[in-house]
Amino acid sequence: MKKLSKLAIYAMAALAMTLAMGSCKKESQNVKSDNNNQAASHFDPSHITDMNAYFKEFRQKIQAGADSKEGETLSLEEAAWHFSSLANIDFCRINVEYEDFQFDTVEMQVDIANGALLMSDFCAAYEQMRTVIQQFKKSFSHPRQNLYFIKVSLDAEGNAKIALMTSYSHDSRDLYTHQWYYSDFYEAAWECSDYFSDDSTFYWNTTAARELQRVLNIKEHHENGTGGLGPVICYIPTRDHSFNYTNTFDPYGSQNYYFNDSRVFAKRYEQLPPAYILSDVEMCYCLDSYLGLAYDYIDDGLYVHEFPVNWTVTPLYLYKKYSYYIYHELYVEFGRPYAVN
Repeated sequence: MKKLSKLAIYAMAALAMTLAMGSCKKESQNVKSDNNNQAASHFDPSHITDMNAYFKEFRQKIQAGADSKEGETLSLEEAAWHFSSLANIDFCRINVEYEDFQFDTVEMQVDIANGALLMSDFCAAYEQMRTVIQQFKKSFSHPRQNLYFIKVSLDAEGNAKIALMTSYSHDSRDLYTHQWYYSDFYEAAWECSDYFSDDSTFYWNTTAARELQRVLNIKEHHENGTGGLGPVICYIPTRDHSFNYTNTFDPYGSQNYYFNDSRVFAKRYEQLPPAYILSDVEMCYCLDSYLGLAYDYIDDGLYVHEFPVNWTVTPLYLYKKYSYYIYHELYVEFGRPYAVN
């Protein structure tokens, strides 16, 4: 019996060691499995090869949020990446000219459940984010300011921080705080890039005046008829007007011109006038301003179907009160198109 008891003890010990080893192995496998799950749960967008197709499908998915799988969620990291990416697609542009940057942060609250964002809540959260960003854009104070990059971060309490990087220009770009004829700066810049070659040098009293006059006259013409009058054969003269630094005013400040308030080119010097060269920005300002001056002038409605007919840009200079002034005088003749019977 004593011998059998020893054998039983050995057998029990061996069984205990076997069970212990099996338990350790199973625990090790469980730890390894947990590590694999954690690795699998880490969001990695590098596998996306076609971003356009991916975000088209993702937008359709979130817009149909009510039809999404119940309980389908995005991790905080995954949600933040999608918020950032969609915001950059919808608001940001990097292929624009700029001279400086500014950095701002705005915040909002997002509904987070168990450390994740429900897919069914993503669309409403993103629309809220769009509103926050649009309100931020309304506060832009620099000329040609542009959202350059947006980065969103989320925490477990649902605090969303929206970091906004904006690019902008200053100095001579202030010429474009307002447009007189074109609908916005980009339309003006687009047309001016066609009219005014980068290879040209625009001297105020020769090439600048001639080129502005040429572009004004080819920009505005009405040979194909207007207002249902039929084919236009001729103009009937109505009136004319001259514009220069003494009778035009820019409330936005034209920066480089006579006391910062003239809409027509003019500069003052204490010595003899130099060979001043207008930049392409100034040429575009002049074109926009000169067009706007003529059309604002006929806004009184004195004549029906009245248009600018002929534009003349004359370079002049004078000496008064110990100063030299160089300037343009814009002379515009107006008329009504007349269809000959």
